Amino acid sequence: MRRIIRTFVMLASSLALSLGIADAQDRPTIDVILPPSADVAPLLYADHAGLFAKAGLNVQITQMPNGSAIAAAIAGGAGQIGFSSLSALIAGHARGLPFRLVAPGGIYVAEDPYAYMLVRNDSPIRTGRDLNGKTLGSASLGDLDTVSAYAWMDQNGGDVKSTHVIELPNPVLSRALIDGRIDALSIGQPWVTLALDSGKVRTIGKSFSAIAPRFLMSAYFSTAAFAAGNPDALERFERVVSDASAYVNAHHDAIIPLLASFTKLDPALIARTMKGSDAQYLDAKDIQPMIDASAKFGLIAKPFKAEDLMSSVLVTPPTSH
Repeated sequence: MRRIIRTFVMLASSLALSLGIADAQDRPTIDVILPPSADVAPLLYADHAGLFAKAGLNVQITQMPNGSAIAAAIAGGAGQIGFSSLSALIAGHARGLPFRLVAPGGIYVAEDPYAYMLVRNDSPIRTGRDLNGKTLGSASLGDLDTVSAYAWMDQNGGDVKSTHVIELPNPVLSRALIDGRIDALSIGQPWVTLALDSGKVRTIGKSFSAIAPRFLMSAYFSTAAFAAGNPDALERFERVVSDASAYVNAHHDAIIPLLASFTKLDPALIARTMKGSDAQYLDAKDIQPMIDASAKFGLIAKPFKAEDLMSSVLVTPPTSH
């Protein structure tokens, strides 16, 4: 009898193991490529909590340093979903790249400023007009920081065509400002806090608010072909990210260790600089301001409708009855 029971247990365990392996093999695999950014917190949480597996997906995460590298990887088939700043995706769409937004990332809200225009403490610059003929710094020419600096200048009496922009990595931009290599910059967290910690720079305005009081800063994207060919897997991915965003928005403290491990930033710095919220759903009204600003300042040839950049496979908020 004991031998029979032992044999039965062994067979049951073997069957359970084989079913588990088969279940894992049956899950669609999505390779996701992320930058070391705080905006990816919902996806990190979803992966850590096993939410993708519960939704029947096998999500594999790879890290790359920036949106440009990620866009090239997605276009080349090295991954199915990437994460990038909205400005880069807008520029790519204007050049004819077949990218589609599939889920939102960070959302800017003026009530909880994420970025500022900075100048040196001893600088006479206080308005956009004061920046005429001056040199601005930005991590990437034509990025969100550049667009926001132009928008703030324009809104405050400046002539953006008179300025010169030089490209420097975020970690050294504040040093360039202090050393006088640039006259001003628009920059977001955590870099703005690190710059202010030096005691040698000051703020002159909320630069991102010059684009709009609320707009999408970053997003998950795929190719149009992947979105069209994998609607079920994509919808499940979007639903998980949406639910994870709701959790992260209400539990910033809980996500700090995951972010610190992924970004290699000091947990204390993340705690001080984790601003704003992640959007739960893509909304054309949150996307259009960046498109319009990019066109206004010549970073793309002409504006287009936000819906043209959005995937046709999107989860939406539940309707109230």
